[in-house]
Amino acid sequence: MNLHDFVHGVDPTIKLVIEDEFPGTRCVGGKYVPSTHSIFLYEEDINIQCQHLFGSNECLESYQWIILAHELGHALDEDLLSLSAKFDQTDDIGLLYRIECNAWEIGEKLIPFINSELFSFIKDQSLAHYHKEMEKIS
Repeated sequence: MNLHDFVHGVDPTIKLVIEDEFPGTRCVGGKYVPSTHSIFLYEEDINIQCQHLFGSNECLESYQWIILAHELGHALDEDLLSLSAKFDQTDDIGLLYRIECNAWEIGEKLIPFINSELFSFIKDQSLAHYHKEMEKIS
């Protein structure tokens, strides 16, 4: 199954856009844009991230599925807009952490065909920044 068909099967109202690279200076594999209900995947950035995490692109296809599932998690998260609004008012890093955890939890259920240990490793790597930031506060 290709990525577009998968997204359509999950929610036909979500638009998937695959581009070569993120237009900014950061290395971003994917993002969800609520205003257009669109998920963007950035192939070159996904390649770079996979290479950085694993030293090769051996698991690139699974990595790409995991990034997509995470972004779908954002798109399907019924709490995203309210949590984002609260974050905009408070700058509470805990709210960003909750947003990311929600996306990972929702996304994991969408791709049972992906190795769960690989998924957990990538999720943990993604959330490590938030753990460090929250430790500074407490």
